[in-house]
Amino acid sequence: MNKLTVVTTYYNNEEHIKDCINSLKKQRNQNFNLILVDDGSTDESTNILNHELQDYDKEINIIKLDHNQGHAHARNIALDNVETEYVMFLDADDQLATYAIEFYLNNVNGLDGLIAPIHKFTLNKPQYVDKDKVRLEYLSQKSNPNSFLRKNSVCNILFKNAIIQAHNIRFNEELEIFTDASFVLDYINYAERFVRVFDFPFYFRGEVYDPFYGNTLSDQDFIFTFGDYVKSFYDSMERTHNKKVKNFLIEKMKKEIKLGFDPSLRDIETRYNALEETLVKVVKSIKWDIFKDAKVLYNLEILFLSMDAVDNAKYINNLRNISRHVKNIVQNNKLKNRSMYQLTDKESSVNPNTIIFESFGGKNYSDSPKYVYEYMQENYPQMNYYWALSNPENSVIPGNAIKVKKGSKEYYDAYSNAKFWVSNARLPLFLNKKENQTYIQTWHGTPLKRLANDMKSVRMPKTTTANYKKNFNLETSRWDYLVSPNHYSTNIFKSAFWMNEEDIWEIGYPRNDILINKQNDKELQDKIKKDLNLPEGKKVIMYAPTWRDDEFIKKGKYSFDLKINLENLQKELGDEYVILLRMHYLISNALDLNGFEEFAIDVSNYNDISELYLITDALITDYSSVMFDFGILKRPQFFFAYDIEKYESGLRGFYMDYMNDLPGEIITDEFKLAEELKVIDEHKVKYHDKIEAFYDKFCSLEKGESSKFIGDYIYKHSKE
Repeated sequence: MNKLTVVTTYYNNEEHIKDCINSLKKQRNQNFNLILVDDGSTDESTNILNHELQDYDKEINIIKLDHNQGHAHARNIALDNVETEYVMFLDADDQLATYAIEFYLNNVNGLDGLIAPIHKFTLNKPQYVDKDKVRLEYLSQKSNPNSFLRKNSVCNILFKNAIIQAHNIRFNEELEIFTDASFVLDYINYAERFVRVFDFPFYFRGEVYDPFYGNTLSDQDFIFTFGDYVKSFYDSMERTHNKKVKNFLIEKMKKEIKLGFDPSLRDIETRYNALEETLVKVVKSIKWDIFKDAKVLYNLEILFLSMDAVDNAKYINNLRNISRHVKNIVQNNKLKNRSMYQLTDKESSVNPNTIIFESFGGKNYSDSPKYVYEYMQENYPQMNYYWALSNPENSVIPGNAIKVKKGSKEYYDAYSNAKFWVSNARLPLFLNKKENQTYIQTWHGTPLKRLANDMKSVRMPKTTTANYKKNFNLETSRWDYLVSPNHYSTNIFKSAFWMNEEDIWEIGYPRNDILINKQNDKELQDKIKKDLNLPEGKKVIMYAPTWRDDEFIKKGKYSFDLKINLENLQKELGDEYVILLRMHYLISNALDLNGFEEFAIDVSNYNDISELYLITDALITDYSSVMFDFGILKRPQFFFAYDIEKYESGLRGFYMDYMNDLPGEIITDEFKLAEELKVIDEHKVKYHDKIEAFYDKFCSLEKGESSKFIGDYIYKHSKE
């Protein structure tokens, strides 16, 4: 007979249930019973689960409830069916490492429990238990009564079934979210000795894909969880007489209040207003414990709350935030300028004649903001113009614009004073977009790959899928207007950026105006070629690949391995062509072009890619949105997608039918690429119909007047 039963209850967990059940199927030790409880799911969870169970050679107790009755009820039903010595809970959106159950059964040793840690989601799960890292401690409930309460969770704990059944220990079904403490507190009244595992991962929380409508506890909005947390706190305090446990619960409650009502939170006023009654009640019950170790201002805030003087408490909460900024200023630390901005920024600071421009996070003077600025500089020179730049000394900007260095006092002053913000990428969330300011987001490409809210998972360093989407949503909520190059993009932007269609300007990109207005300007094109020192008389091919999400080194650092085989291209094409190499701005490593100086030119740092399109006879790309802008010119494109299978299945996916809708050939072999480039004129004929269809769908909206539309709008509304 098996010693352990694993209980998994689920309700609408279609995003995670496959990974969860597969983590059980892959356990090296299969000597456990499994109880699955369908808590009235209405999505595809059960169908997915049934499919995954088809090849699982294990007798499983599957319990189906008619309708959703909550986590606590579903687990209680499961407990009525446990017959083994131990039971553990695995949430349906979490996973067990393949070595977990083997390790647990080898180390529980007949004790009253085994407590193992819960780790955050990660792609890099260990393959085995590192004995030099894992640590075990054999403890008693008398000396360590709070070990079972470590994560507000019963998951990843082996409970002794005899104790549960003898004392009829069950979850409190009156609680909605924080149900686990009720079970644990009843259990530890009877548990005596247990083993605790430290310093190594066995249990992983599932990745949060939807931070707005998901049902994972860790990602619920504080406004909706705090009330139940307080209710659970009261319930917990009534279930124990152990002073150590009570103190532990109080400390956790104190931390919840302090962090949940921190004055620096963006929604602190909303939290106070929504949770006022609950907050006052819980503060009154533990105020003396808070007073013991809090600072003066925080104690004063708590005192006012305990006296029902909520307006005074709010005032002190705001004063706490002000005092932090004052401290930054007095200490002259690196946040000094930002703190001064936060303290002085107000609607009355806004000057209706002031505009600030920023491109790619201050990287350079480029893209659509550049073209809007140059139109306005020519037509409305009397306006006040600012450019935000990381390194102002590296950018030459015509006209009367004032360059401000990001992070400087002048930078914050410009964002505080400007009535109009024009940017092509996200701006830092610490910039306060006020009601009397207008933020025009030009964006920077027609989307091929999935964006923001449409991405299932995000693989970038130092962030999670949930945090990425939350922060992106905070950013897009500040956009007053978003520029779209075509109706295809408009439909995507509505979903990806949470945008209303009436706030999207479907006018084409300002950076593409030059492709309409100057595509036959030979004098300009000859000048661009001379500026790049290109050999006279040679045609131009540009290679502009995308960056790969999974090729990062660390935050802000990305690698790129050139795949096009320059040596072979030079051999086959060097007499007639030069090749421009345009790497994505996120890619940091320099190209080594030794030996190719007369054939290959690195134009990654050339600020204006639109000018490069004008002189390019044929484009090589892969999954980059450059295809859409270049499509305006109706010139040949080649799609060197050497990793098409990996990219299509493993990264962000595509919006369009990549395999069928491209205006050129998909090539995966570097030598075939060279052969096809030798007959560019044949491609013009072969793909004529597709080039025209591509233009009609993605490029025909471009009329060369986007900069004028935006510039005129800004000038007109500066007078209102």
